[in-house]
Amino acid sequence: MVKFNTVKYSDILHAKKVISSNVIETPLIYDFMLSKKYKANIYFKLENIQRTGSFKIRGALNNILNSKSKISKNGVLAWSSGNHAQGVAEAASIFSIKSTIIMPKDAPQVKILGTRSRGSKIIFYDRNNQNREEIGYEIAKKEQLIIIPPYDHKLTIAGQGTVGLEIVKQMKAFKLIPDNILVPTGGGGLISGSAIAIKENFKDCNIFSVEPKKFDDYARSLKLNKIVKNKSNNKSICDSLLSNKPGMITFNINKFLIKKGVSVNEKQVLEAIRYAYNNLGIVVEPGGAVGLAAILNKKIDLKNSTTVAVLSGSNIDPKIFKKSLTL
Repeated sequence: MVKFNTVKYSDILHAKKVISSNVIETPLIYDFMLSKKYKANIYFKLENIQRTGSFKIRGALNNILNSKSKISKNGVLAWSSGNHAQGVAEAASIFSIKSTIIMPKDAPQVKILGTRSRGSKIIFYDRNNQNREEIGYEIAKKEQLIIIPPYDHKLTIAGQGTVGLEIVKQMKAFKLIPDNILVPTGGGGLISGSAIAIKENFKDCNIFSVEPKKFDDYARSLKLNKIVKNKSNNKSICDSLLSNKPGMITFNINKFLIKKGVSVNEKQVLEAIRYAYNNLGIVVEPGGAVGLAAILNKKIDLKNSTTVAVLSGSNIDPKIFKKSLTL
């Protein structure tokens, strides 16, 4: 059994029991076209159709349900560019808990509206000149709010790890052993939790982090075996993957379990969004499409493999979606 000081396989099994009644067990679909093209078995895990449009509700629910006794009448607080914000807002609303979200001023409107529609109080900040964690900790202390971290926390990681647990279950149902898993990676919560679950069951499976160009801090950190940062003035359409650096907890898990990191550029991401819509009939946001982009551009060896890519979210800015269709 794979064990770490912070997260164990049993934590992920427990998270599955805790959150299962409030999340979707999303499908794992076979792509006939790409499988034929690359002489492989290509599958996609559809977290883009998860409740709130991304996997983030899993970690949010696991945090809240395991912390309910500590939550005051003032509720919970989180910082996020959008998907974790909506996940926390939705999870809190299920149990009539108040939520406060720290969001960047340049967050996509679809994510701002989604967060607000779920009853959250939103406080905006300038991501280039302000530190969201500092703002959050100050408000949480003043108002006695429980913080729900977006990735670098045991309960968040265990909740996100249920994605990997479902992939294991679905692969076994197909009587297949995955060779490769591609996971969109920002701070590393989804990939670290999923890696623990997958490696517990398929120890020879290669797990790859996938990031946008200029935000490939995970790939560089893994290569150097130490945490490195992105430049603060970098920009990307992949708003859900713009963490400044890997989480300390997630990196200390991932450095043992991830094969390596790969990255894709903006044009490749837009082409992946278009492919998903035209050929799979689904909507995927930029950050959620990076794994598909990596497959389309053969960032890893696919021939004769069984490969799974997680499509992690669907909350796309309409202008970016339109751009992807008119390339």
